[in-house]
Parts: sequence; C-alpha cells; structure tokens
Amino acid sequence: MITNKRLGLHLLPLLAFALLGLGCSVFEKSPQPEAEQQPTSPPPKQEQAQQPEAPVVSAAETPPPMPAASPLRPGVPERYTVKKGDTLWDIAKHFLNDPWLWPEIWYVNPAIRNPHLIYPGDVIALTWVNGKPVLTLEGAEAAPPPPSEPSLKVEKMSPSIRVEKLGKAITTLPKSAIAPFLYRPFFITDDQLAHAPYVIANYGNHVISGTGDRIYSEGIETAAANQFNVVRKGATYRDPDTGEILGYEAINLGEARLVRLGNPQTLDVTKAYKEILVGDYLLPKETEEIELNFYPRAPKKDIAGRIISVADGVAKIGQYNVIVINKGAEDGLEPGHVLEIYQAGDTVRAPYSHKRIKLPEERAGIAMVFKTYKTVSYALVMEAYKDLKVLDYVYSP
Repeated sequence: MITNKRLGLHLLPLLAFALLGLGCSVFEKSPQPEAEQQPTSPPPKQEQAQQPEAPVVSAAETPPPMPAASPLRPGVPERYTVKKGDTLWDIAKHFLNDPWLWPEIWYVNPAIRNPHLIYPGDVIALTWVNGKPVLTLEGAEAAPPPPSEPSLKVEKMSPSIRVEKLGKAITTLPKSAIAPFLYRPFFITDDQLAHAPYVIANYGNHVISGTGDRIYSEGIETAAANQFNVVRKGATYRDPDTGEILGYEAINLGEARLVRLGNPQTLDVTKAYKEILVGDYLLPKETEEIELNFYPRAPKKDIAGRIISVADGVAKIGQYNVIVINKGAEDGLEPGHVLEIYQAGDTVRAPYSHKRIKLPEERAGIAMVFKTYKTVSYALVMEAYKDLKVLDYVYSP
C-alpha cells in the first residue's frame, strides 16, 4: 500500500513539470497554430513500419531512358520471335548497334536445356534489371533476373523424361557460307609438309587419279588414321608487313582411304574434287567439326592485322566471303572474335605540289573469326559497306 505522504512525493515532480509548461504558455505573446503545436520529432519506428509502402513499378514495364552510349538500336523491339534460317548475328542486329556486344546483355537460365542454344520459335525479350538492358528467353524457359547476391538452392533430383524441341538450334554464322571449311584443311605449314605422306604413283601408271582410283604413297607409318585429305601446296601466305612466310594455302583435291600398310602404302580415292597427281600430299582427315555456336565478341587483346588472301580467288571481297588474315592463335585470336575491316587508303598525287599522299583508312566492314591456326586465321565477312580487297586492315572493334 502507498501512503498519502509517499504519493505526494511521487506527484511533486509531475506537478512541477506541469507548472513549468503552464508558465511557458502564459508568457507566449501569441498562441501557436494548432498544427505547429504538434511534436516535430519523428514517430516511433514501429509506426513507420506500419505505413503502407509505395507500389513497386516493374522496370520491364517502364524502361529508363537510354543513355547516349546505349548499346541498343533506336526503336529496339521488346520481343523477337526466332525464325528458321536466323543466325545469332541476325538476332543480335535486331537489338544492338554492335552485334558483338551480345554476350554482355544475354542472360540465360542454366537450369534449362543447353542455355546458350536458341531455337526457331523461341521468343527473346528485352527487359531491364537495375537500369540496364537484359535479353533473355520469354516463357517457361525464361531466365529469372540476375540475383543481386549469389544464393544456393537445394533441389531433390528424380528421374524424368527430357523433352527436346524438334527444330535445330540456330548457329552464329550461316553454315552454308563456311561449309567447305568444316572438314578440309585450307592451311599448311613447312613443318607439316616436311612430315606429310605423299603420292608416289597410281595404279596403271595413269597421269592423274580420280574417284575410285588406287594410289600409292610413302610416309604412312601407322593405321591410326585411315582417312586422308589429298592436298596440294598452293599460294604462299606471307606477312605483308614483315615479309615472313606464315604458311601456304592447302588446295583440296579429294579424299582417300588407307587400304593396307607396307612399302609403299595403298589407298583408294573415295572422292576427288580435282585431278590428283604424283607429289600431292596426304593429311589425316579432320574429324572435329568447327563450332558454329560460339558468341560474337571482341578480342581480349588489341589486334592490328591485314587481309592476306581470300577464298575462291575473287578480286573484290563482299559479305560472306571467307578471308585469311595474318594473325592467329599466338596473337590471341579465337573463333567468335569480331574484327573491324578498314579499307587501305590509296596513294594519290596532289595536282599542284605533285606530292604523293596516302589517303586515310576508312571503316568498310566487319568480319568474324571462325577458325584459327598458329599464325593465321580464317574469318567470314559479316558486313561489307564498301568493296574490300586483299591487304585491307583488320582491327579490334
């Protein structure tokens, strides 16, 4: 029980505080408006948490304005349905100013079938994540937005039927443009020539051999490889800046199959594209097909090279022509690397001073590397704004 005396002691501080407040109000010259008499300190944190949050607007619904250096094309579509015959380069051009920037904005779901493959009928959607453009598949196989922090997910695995689409995945390059290069060698070095078997004669002492003919060779020591390409040493690939011999064109003449070892070795010509002569070389047939599903991208190293040859010997180079450049794997080039082509400036004579002046280089096209050797690379011209020619320049974009 609290006595009256103790109760009075407890009430004294409260009474003093009330009188102090009353005194302040008495000495005010003019009363404050009711709104200003409200406490200015923020409400407790519990009350703040109870306030309704502002609605979240999806970034995909209201994309932010594109910066001046945006990789996206003006009027870029929000969705694109992949059609049969499309290539990855074609699709990238629908969205990007520079198709080789595709890997920077393509986001895939690793949980679906090979996430880097795209099939006819797939819908590619443009969304925005943290203010940046992202391309992904739409629908059941779409990739979720990239998480802000890595997370681990544990799933119970159980046997299931795997369903694949019937259509074949699209390729980065048009396969028809590089089909002759899929299995045949087009480049040969001095070291290969020094160790390669070669034709010494044909059955019946004919001058030339063709499909179905039997030929004899020297230099095959094992039956580990029994399928061969028959090639002939062609044009010399020389670096135009240093004069160094990089290798030689390998002219494909046909294919032959080893029948038996011995001295000499016996082979049958299974396919002939041109006449086969004594002295032609035999190279083990390439069994690895060129990868067509790599991503276009810029080289990691700065590249400054030249076009040293063109397939089929055409004088003017255009779209989908195959070119040979004087930079290879040892220079850091890989399949999928994109290079810009610059037209070499002509040398002209000034009309009054009669000085010989070299005109500047002009941007004239884009090429993508699809096969590399140590010192040279093969590339497909993807775009040609002007007529290109041998000795034009190639640079990292």
